[in-house]
Amino acid sequence: MAVVLDGVIGIQRDRECGVTNIEWFMYGLPDTTSAPEDVTFLHQSFGADSPQSLTFTLESEEYVVYLDWQNADDRVSAMELKQFITEYGYIVLSGLSGASATSGVVEKKEWLVPVAYFENYESMIDSLPSTV
Repeated sequence: MAVVLDGVIGIQRDRECGVTNIEWFMYGLPDTTSAPEDVTFLHQSFGADSPQSLTFTLESEEYVVYLDWQNADDRVSAMELKQFITEYGYIVLSGLSGASATSGVVEKKEWLVPVAYFENYESMIDSLPSTV
């Protein structure tokens, strides 16, 4: 069972409003030097009109964050996110590390990670090798 995180997505744009970068900031990540692995994006997690999701493994623990677009303008952003991930195959994941005992400073951590894209859960399962 995955740990569900809260997060905020940032879409950076150029002067023509084209998407130039995606940063997914997550709350509740463990304080670690490890990088997220096995990052997977589902455009429709549970079927038509369901939230988008991003899953990954960090220190042998599975995490998931959902993105539920609420209105028509948001749905445009959902399609831009899908297009960006399918075109580039990478996003920036970020979070805060805990305050160190000596400095008391909280630092932002960032990872540029490859992302496996799937339209939905069924397409992800269909891509797995058959064991029969």
